Amino acid sequence: MVPVPPVEAVPEYLTALCGAELQPGEAELLPGITGMPCEVCLAVAAPAVPRFLSAAG
Repeated sequence: MVPVPPVEAVPEYLTALCGAELQPGEAELLPGITGMPCEVCLAVAAPAVPRFLSAAG
C-alpha cells in the first residue's frame, strides 16, 4: 500500500506504508481497492479503515 505522493513533486521512488521502497516500474496502479498488500502495510493502515469506510458512504 503506497500513499499518493504530492502532486507538485515526482518522487524518485515510492515508499509503501511498511517502509519498502518501490523503484519506477516495480508498482502497478490498480483501479480500486484490490490485490493483497503485505501484512505490515495492513497493520499500519488499520487505524485509517473506519474513517475510510465512513467516508465511502
